[in-house]
Amino acid sequence: MASDSERPLKGIRVIDHAGEYGELCGRLLADLGAEVIQVEPTGGAASRNIPPFHGDMSLYFAVRNLGKKSVTLDLESADGRRRLDGLLDAADVWIESHRASDLHRREILARHPSLIITSITPFGLTGPYRDYAATDAVLVAMSGLLFRSGVPGKPPLLSPGALAYDIAGTTAAFATVAALWDRTKTGRGQHLDVSVMEAAAQTSDWALPNFSATKARGGSYFELRMGSAPVYTMYPCADGYVRLIILNPRQWRAMRAWLGEPQVLQADHFDYLLGRMSIQTDILDPMFADFFKDKTKLELAYEAQRRGLAMTPVLTPDEVLAADHFAARKTFRDAEVADGVNARVADGFFILDGRRLGFTGRAPAPGEHDRDTLAPIAKPSPPVNSATSRYPFAGLRVLDFGIGGVGVEAGRLLAEYGADVIKIETRAHPDFIRAIYGTEMNPSFASSSRCKRSFGINLRTADGLAIIKRLIAVSDLVIENSATGTMGKMGLGFDQMRAINPRIILASSQLMGASGPWKDWIGFGPNSRTAAGMTWLWNFPEGGMPPGSGAIHPDHLAGRMLALGAVATLFARGRGGDGGHLEVAQVETIIGLLADLMLKAALEPGSVGPQGNLSARGAPWGVYPCAGNERWCVITIRNDDDWSRFRTALGDPDWARARDYKTAQARIERRAEIDRRVTEWTSARSDREVTDILQPAGVPTGFMMYASDMPADPHLVARGYPQQVDQPGVGAMMFEGPAFHATSIPEPIVAPAPALGEHTREICRTILRMEDADVSKLVAEGVLEESTGTPA
Repeated sequence: MASDSERPLKGIRVIDHAGEYGELCGRLLADLGAEVIQVEPTGGAASRNIPPFHGDMSLYFAVRNLGKKSVTLDLESADGRRRLDGLLDAADVWIESHRASDLHRREILARHPSLIITSITPFGLTGPYRDYAATDAVLVAMSGLLFRSGVPGKPPLLSPGALAYDIAGTTAAFATVAALWDRTKTGRGQHLDVSVMEAAAQTSDWALPNFSATKARGGSYFELRMGSAPVYTMYPCADGYVRLIILNPRQWRAMRAWLGEPQVLQADHFDYLLGRMSIQTDILDPMFADFFKDKTKLELAYEAQRRGLAMTPVLTPDEVLAADHFAARKTFRDAEVADGVNARVADGFFILDGRRLGFTGRAPAPGEHDRDTLAPIAKPSPPVNSATSRYPFAGLRVLDFGIGGVGVEAGRLLAEYGADVIKIETRAHPDFIRAIYGTEMNPSFASSSRCKRSFGINLRTADGLAIIKRLIAVSDLVIENSATGTMGKMGLGFDQMRAINPRIILASSQLMGASGPWKDWIGFGPNSRTAAGMTWLWNFPEGGMPPGSGAIHPDHLAGRMLALGAVATLFARGRGGDGGHLEVAQVETIIGLLADLMLKAALEPGSVGPQGNLSARGAPWGVYPCAGNERWCVITIRNDDDWSRFRTALGDPDWARARDYKTAQARIERRAEIDRRVTEWTSARSDREVTDILQPAGVPTGFMMYASDMPADPHLVARGYPQQVDQPGVGAMMFEGPAFHATSIPEPIVAPAPALGEHTREICRTILRMEDADVSKLVAEGVLEESTGTPA
């Protein structure tokens, strides 16, 4: 584990008042080196009462507050507010989650002009939903993360963990470090308004771009959940399940050879997914199941990977904890996680220059550091720039080698806040997301490569490699998420880059990480979910083969984690540090978000299983049918107060007044009969009507947002989330808007994605100072590539 002096945010102090909506934000900043002080009421933070529990200890709280200190304040008293003001005077960042009307943030910023205030709230501080009550389940539904999850015939299936909260915590950490970067230029603090709903919506697999583009063409956008089929298929085997993803002809032919070249599979059109869909149910699924039935999931995964197939085992949390791969990578650490409690716990998300940036200490007891004296911090000293706000990353040059959804999303976040992000690509081996539909442009690619420039170059030529090295010499950051070792094989490993440019930062993200027995495994986002235990947990309580989700998670989230680590490393370099190699393993991103469940499995082996739409936090709790075709809502009753408000909103019906429902535990024990009553009530009303009845009463409730609901949703529209663009090669469509708004950082740049090679000549001329005749010669030789016109 890296020492405190080796962490990029060393010297930054954070006052963390986030509550349950965003505690991961402070934890990530602590892992990156900041001193983080949790502010709690005298009785302890409310998040200490969120399951899962070990005894009476909240593991939810513990893992999201590792490495923090704790002070207790009574903010209802003048003394408590005075003490908070003193803390803020000695801080760089204040993370808070109060409602819009509860704080005068502009006054606080006026008293502490260098302070960065990061507000993390369920729906943001503006818009018609700003005062809605929420839980993670409500936000998963309302952000568009739910509608693809599960299978027809059953309710949509909530994801395990606290997915929306933790996505927002990651996004808020990125926004905070971006604001710290901005402060180095301006000397000013600022206020960041982070919406959990919009942060999560940004990761809903390009739902808004694809729906809007399809609608503009007069097409029909398919929104019914289909589980893992037909792309991210799962199959039973001797000891569980495996996930197999076949996307290209090479992979299909490798699978066909493994099966022994059955004659029924020889038709050429089966090389492609659309061709195979015609035989998926009747031929392929039974054939694969029969072939796999006498083999274990690890035997299958090792052999499939040897053959170049993206297959991974569906592991339980106990199997994740015991896996040799994670032991070799030191993904988990045996440590004290709370006062007197020792166990194996997931040890952070980042590796910097080969050292894991794990947590720096156990979770604190309430008020454990009340008597500590804070050392003074250095206030920013640059002259304040009174000119119009500029983008924080303006002046940074980024080379984006990203493919799929991870690296490209990291590059997008930097590009839309001012960096010159140059996508490095070639038609010989294009980014598969660019070419997935047989053209060079589509809504998914456009969303993740907006605002970038494209440099077409064949790196398998000596001249191409020499040119890219010249670009590396004048760049700040390189992003890549290719298979382990790919960059090194091209002569572009970190050591080679550092020899060219000692200040270069390389941000890498591989499926299973760059070390360990599984480091060479190939796959896609859903493959990392199986190996991290998420797929097994993403199921109904009765078990069986997990129904799955069509989402590519964690690609978008891992991209945000990679961008956060990269910007923190750039921030450290700007304070006198060197370049460095930052790594984020996609599988460890998921493990980190499920760290509380993994910790419970470590403390109580065999105790963690699928919960479906249920929660130990309360009842009723779940996804309920509403009037209309496949319309659903989420209702979550956390405590007796919620139950009282729920009863009142329903008109206090006779059934709800039963003594058997008086306490939270009694309601949990009788959740099935309560759910029948709730279903009767919701089924007679639309999803929006249910929300409109329960939210004014303060009951955490929300409708399930489809992609087709997003363009006209009044809250998203009010906050500027749907962004209309005219994308060459696609036409009219919408991009996802910002997850946060700021008082100094401008709104993100909205510009179309480039055609392949659109900026090759421009970059050669303006950055590399090459003559047009030389560029033309290299284009003719196939070293450089230019746009062929409007991408079709």
